[in-house]
Amino acid sequence: MHIKQINKHNAFTLVELLVVIAIIGMLIGLLLPAVQAAREAARRMSCTNHLRQLGIASHNYHDVHQELPAESYFDPNKNFYDPVTDEDTPLDEDHTSYRVRLLPFIEQMGLAQDIPEEIQDMSLFPVPIYFCPSNSKHLVDIGELDRYASHYYGVAGAIGHDSSGNPYPTDELRQKNVVAYGAFLGPFANTGTIIIGGEVSFGTITDGLSNTFLFGEISWANYGSHYNWARGTAICGAAGITALSSAKGMAENFPINAGKDETLKIVLKWHGTTYDVPIRGKSAGHGVGGFGSDHANGANFAYTDGSVHFFSQTTDTTLLMYLSTRDGGESTN
Repeated sequence: MHIKQINKHNAFTLVELLVVIAIIGMLIGLLLPAVQAAREAARRMSCTNHLRQLGIASHNYHDVHQELPAESYFDPNKNFYDPVTDEDTPLDEDHTSYRVRLLPFIEQMGLAQDIPEEIQDMSLFPVPIYFCPSNSKHLVDIGELDRYASHYYGVAGAIGHDSSGNPYPTDELRQKNVVAYGAFLGPFANTGTIIIGGEVSFGTITDGLSNTFLFGEISWANYGSHYNWARGTAICGAAGITALSSAKGMAENFPINAGKDETLKIVLKWHGTTYDVPIRGKSAGHGVGGFGSDHANGANFAYTDGSVHFFSQTTDTTLLMYLSTRDGGESTN
């Protein structure tokens, strides 16, 4: 007679089950960073594509207008503040941002043709190409908070000293109210490509299109100083405060991602004056950009030739300033 053997191990023991769960947990722990890294790589690639499209749009704009889009056509003698109502009056078309000028060239002809009486109402509508995918915050920080912002700013030029130790020139006329009001607002750069008043053509960029910044990211979380994407520069408020709203200067002591450090105190030395810059919106003032992003350790910049390059947050700010001027003659090798 054969006695049938009974297998007593036809199920997991508690110990075996715990071991399997632990292994699965370890695998998930190993895979999750890789998945997150892959997602961020995709977001960064999408951001690069947005900047490249803006570069192409700027070339098409140049073909039509023989110049790059202006930050605004800011009239330094015009104040939009109404003392009777204690409010700012609506901006006119001249004071809109470079982003408004590019609308017909980024397949946004509907927005470009249907300009409302209050121009800033255009920014009630989001324009996806103006957002970095790594930052999910798309609404403004300043002004009416239901309007959309942008994470891409024109590079207005350098603020600091050139290779000979001389201060870079800035827009003395248009920054006068800002400098007079308060040091923290900072000077306005105009040695770059996207500047107040425009008139920057490819022919004036003698440093070379492949050696000159066009746009850069200010897309990190909690930046705190995003205006709506339609706004350029205007004098507003009883004190006549101006703000460079769609282009910023590159300061010699404000490296990429510096604004993320909440304890940082910027001291901007320019033209014999020391500007003690508090952390106002984690920016170095209305004229100086807190260039940076939520990409790992750096930010994207578009060159005037349409190419896009990623710069580490450890990049020497002297090089960044050199790349921010159109005709400084500096070596960027």
